[in-house]
Amino acid sequence: VEDDPHLAGRGRRLDHALAAQRAFVADAAHELRTPLTALQLQLQLTERADNEVERKAALAELRQGLQRAIHLVQQLLTLARQEPDGATRQIHETVPLADLARSVLAEHAPMADAGGIDLGATTLDDTAIVRADPAALRTLLGNLVDNAIRYTPGNGSVDVAVRRQADLVWLEVSDSGPGIAPAERERVLDRFYRHAGQEQPGSGLGLAIVKAIADRHGAALLLEASDSGGLRVRVGFQPAPHES
Repeated sequence: VEDDPHLAGRGRRLDHALAAQRAFVADAAHELRTPLTALQLQLQLTERADNEVERKAALAELRQGLQRAIHLVQQLLTLARQEPDGATRQIHETVPLADLARSVLAEHAPMADAGGIDLGATTLDDTAIVRADPAALRTLLGNLVDNAIRYTPGNGSVDVAVRRQADLVWLEVSDSGPGIAPAERERVLDRFYRHAGQEQPGSGLGLAIVKAIADRHGAALLLEASDSGGLRVRVGFQPAPHES
């Protein structure tokens, strides 16, 4: 193997994949320990409730804890599928980004309304078409819009844009939330990282999933301040060949 560069290269890639897999499993086990322990405590409180009022309150806490645990597991599975060495089958179809944005906006409208968030689009260029995995891009944009809604205070705004710029087609999500300090913008792309002062519950995986999908598609990923002082996330794709 040492005398065969091809085999040696495959061996190094395999070692890297196994090391990444072990690290992912260790991180996942660590992150799951906290919500599972919380569920156990919430179940004990439910069992100890002395009256119907206490029981209903304890069940409500238990239900919320279960939903958080389910969300974390779903995010972990999604991230595992998007990792370069994951089992995701490469699917590249023609994807009109404006149509994708309209669909994701409609899907998240009830969540935005419930939080008093003005959710809409600023620019949707119907000529912005890419070759990509449509399900993965829906996951990417869904995570960006979901994060923006969750972390933007009531009466705030979340805007989606699809535009052409500098030979790329860009998918953008901007919000009027607290934003992320420049020094932390790289770190929030790491798995399980939650920046200081974050009050909203979450898995710390949303942006890691976005990065994994962007990397798989060879897309640029930029985090910057929005015009309203919040966060703007931009994902730049090569246009489909016939659209170049």
